[in-house]
Amino acid sequence: MPKSDQGPEEQGRAALKAALFVHRRAPLSRLLARRGLGPYRGYGELLEALDRLADRGAQLSLIGRSVRGEPLLAVQLGATGAAGAGGYREGPAPAALPGQQGGSSRGGGSPPRAASRPHGGTQLNGAPVAGAHLGLGAQVGADEPAPDDAAPAQPDEPAGPIARRGPGGAGRERARTTVILSGIHPLEWIGVETTLALLERLAAEDLGGRSIFAVPIVNPDGLLRVEMNLRAGRHRYVRGNARGVDLNRNFDAGWYERGLVQRLIGLVSSPGSRPASEPEVEAIAHALSSRRIDRALSLHSAGGAVLYPPAHSLWPVADAAEHRAFALRVARAADRRPYRAMSYVRFAWGIRKAGLEIDWLHDRHGALSLLVECSRGKLGLRPSRLVEPFAWYNPRKLDDAAPQLVESVLPFVKGARA
Repeated sequence: MPKSDQGPEEQGRAALKAALFVHRRAPLSRLLARRGLGPYRGYGELLEALDRLADRGAQLSLIGRSVRGEPLLAVQLGATGAAGAGGYREGPAPAALPGQQGGSSRGGGSPPRAASRPHGGTQLNGAPVAGAHLGLGAQVGADEPAPDDAAPAQPDEPAGPIARRGPGGAGRERARTTVILSGIHPLEWIGVETTLALLERLAAEDLGGRSIFAVPIVNPDGLLRVEMNLRAGRHRYVRGNARGVDLNRNFDAGWYERGLVQRLIGLVSSPGSRPASEPEVEAIAHALSSRRIDRALSLHSAGGAVLYPPAHSLWPVADAAEHRAFALRVARAADRRPYRAMSYVRFAWGIRKAGLEIDWLHDRHGALSLLVECSRGKLGLRPSRLVEPFAWYNPRKLDDAAPQLVESVLPFVKGARA
């Protein structure tokens, strides 16, 4: 079947099989376990975990390609999140639409929604985007709402799908969607492992009409570079993608805004040439543009904290109390000694961090957005861990963090009330 005729699921499975063929290597987990770094899986092993999820009924879709051409794979569970939404189409990106500029906050699938919204035994180890810059609806006028934008949710609204409005919307539905992201920073593998464990759990859960949309490995090029360094015994600090851009400074939310400290010392990491300049971020923006997102979870490491917007502003968001209630609930369940719960800007000692995914998901989609810094970054006394950047972010024992984290975030991901 020609690539252009493949559906999103067939295209996703084909891309996964091709990547598995290229990246099948001796298990990295055994090498790292012998070096006291924990039984973390290599890229090929993580792709095998995605393949097993697909065998259990999860839908895999190809949403784009990384800078070096690695597939950006999304795992979807539960209800269909966007009726009639197509998949990624291989090939060169078309020319920009007249008047369209990279990084414009207009032209995404949905304008910002109102702040109010309804609330709706884990196993471990078991080329640019085609389309407009920020996805569907780029032709909508700058001052006009997208025609299929759903009305703001009411507190007593059911948790299942809702009817879409606008031309051709009769009989079409958009389910409320929870977005899960991990692997944005390539050294933070505990976030990837926790996401895969969470998806394994969700695959066996009744989601009650909710859609789960997860991108477990947002930065495959960076992850592969870290794996190469680990296999070669090189101690290297890697934070960006193949172009050296920090993907979590590349989202269109206060992009490149700088506070006084950053103006004095400069930016620590590259935010890219413009918002969503990187294909990994553009692919996510495009894939989410037609979805009704009310929950978002991003898994990082390793500060032992549950964070919420804002990151790029010193002023609290309008729904800060709602965010804090969920953050406290997750923080108390994450460990025997509770995690900290606070806004990102407080966690960063008042230094504004521009272009973060939680701000973008909140500001653009109106989602309740949490960022979990998984584990506490304990190094121990082994000299090999002290000089190894991988050890700074990932606990030696997966069972010390991931199972409890899965249980702590599960109610939030499934749409429970605070």
